[in-house]
Amino acid sequence: MPTIEFSKKDLEKLTGKKINLDKLKEFLSYLKAELDFSEGKLDHLKAELKDINRPDLWGIEGIARELKLKFFNKKIKYEIKGKTEYKIKVERKVKKARPLIVAAVVKNLKITEETLKQIIQLQEKLSENFGLKRKEAALGIYDFDKINWPVHYTAIPSKKIKFKPLDFDKELTPKEIIEQHEKGKKYGHLIKKDLFPILIDSKRNVLSMPPIINSNYSGKVTEKTKNLFIEVTGNEYRFLIPVLEIMVSALAERGGRIEKVLVIDGKKRFFPEFKRGKIKINFSEIEKLIGEKISDKKITELLTKSDFIVEKDKYFEKSRECFVNYPFYRYDILDSRDVIEEVIINYGYNNFDPEYPKLDTKGLEYETSKFKEKIKEIMIGLGCQEILSFILTNPEKLFNLMKQKKEEVVELENPISVNYSCFRNWLLPSLMNFFSKNKDVRYPQKIFEIGKAIFIKNNLPEESEKLCFGFADKNVTFTDSKQALIYLLNSLGVEDKNIKFKEIENLSFISGRCSEVFVKNKSIGILGEIHPGVLERWKLLMPICAFEIDLGDCFL
Repeated sequence: MPTIEFSKKDLEKLTGKKINLDKLKEFLSYLKAELDFSEGKLDHLKAELKDINRPDLWGIEGIARELKLKFFNKKIKYEIKGKTEYKIKVERKVKKARPLIVAAVVKNLKITEETLKQIIQLQEKLSENFGLKRKEAALGIYDFDKINWPVHYTAIPSKKIKFKPLDFDKELTPKEIIEQHEKGKKYGHLIKKDLFPILIDSKRNVLSMPPIINSNYSGKVTEKTKNLFIEVTGNEYRFLIPVLEIMVSALAERGGRIEKVLVIDGKKRFFPEFKRGKIKINFSEIEKLIGEKISDKKITELLTKSDFIVEKDKYFEKSRECFVNYPFYRYDILDSRDVIEEVIINYGYNNFDPEYPKLDTKGLEYETSKFKEKIKEIMIGLGCQEILSFILTNPEKLFNLMKQKKEEVVELENPISVNYSCFRNWLLPSLMNFFSKNKDVRYPQKIFEIGKAIFIKNNLPEESEKLCFGFADKNVTFTDSKQALIYLLNSLGVEDKNIKFKEIENLSFISGRCSEVFVKNKSIGILGEIHPGVLERWKLLMPICAFEIDLGDCFL
């Protein structure tokens, strides 16, 4: 989940108000975020966002905007200078490399050390998370005053151009940048190796090689910089426009003046657009969900707290339906329920009186639920702590960090975050991730999880319920996981004679210390000692043993 770091002083400067930390903590909970702070460290606060659907909140400027709207009753208005002198000419040959670009200019900024830190933080989160590690959107920021207009977006063979990449003191060709520069090594796979996307101004000064690196000439922003040029390149406008407009509006929150850029790409298009969305809602439905009589005027006031505007000329009094237009930065608004949720948030969860449902039926617990509860009791009896992790993950954790060969998994077609792009096909990487997040916590650490895994079988997705156990300590061995598993199976009524172990090779485990587990001659899972190479990839220092079994009907 995105975590943003900020200072209380900077937040107060953005809102123009003194901030009480306890009140801020309560407010952030309404935004599905959690505040982490220590007394005496007000210059280093953290907010972890539990909802990845609000990229406009991935910078402290977005949090400040929400505070101004909801708590301080301030109206938000972003003005864009109408006419523009700034043009980007997109050449046809770049279509094969990285076809689309959007851009804007923001002037009259006062850039402090904290401002610079926040700009870079938001840039990274938008490019890495929303832009899917720069594949779909890579955001570049430049010193506007060093650029000679118009700018050309083109594609050039490696041998025909050289420039100094950011933080380098010598000129390199695009191919050399990919081979030698840290960013080139990390993102070079996003570029076809015959033509390299290049942003270049009218005096042939290279601005950048998207999506890899800015030039050292104009791509270095410092506290002396007053005016910024911002561009986003990629493949689809649905990724590019949100990234550009969230960054530009964040800079506007810091007092920047927005100016348009004309992109000439066969046809002319001005950016940023800041187009508000429109959706139909029903006031009666809102009233029903809130659970009490509430006037249309009150609902309208609650919508205003989120910068939503009711179009009164299109209000249908009989049905209490109307159109609402919402801010351009609210990319999470997909249907009327998202608008209704915003009304309820502004109404205040604490203002609802709890009411228990009246049920005429008697609820019964499923046998499978009883079975899982029994397993949990046994594992807790072994001194384990239960964890719960997300069923969504990414191939990097499933395969590369576990030293496994990549195999087919169920992937999301358009993931909003690169961290959650596919379903897990086993639970052990989730436990390893937990250990990596808690490596500074006291040992020994014994954990387990009962959860679903989704895998491909006969070209179709199937799911299974699994149990995974992990034990981290300085002296753990294969035997520790084996004893824990035997104890569990015995407690579930499986006799020793029906439990068998067969040595196997698995790249995630140490050779000779890994076994497949059988109950009544049916394979149920795997156990062993985690390979040192896997521990190293997860940056773990303690040895770990583990087992993972399928909670099927083989030993019930």
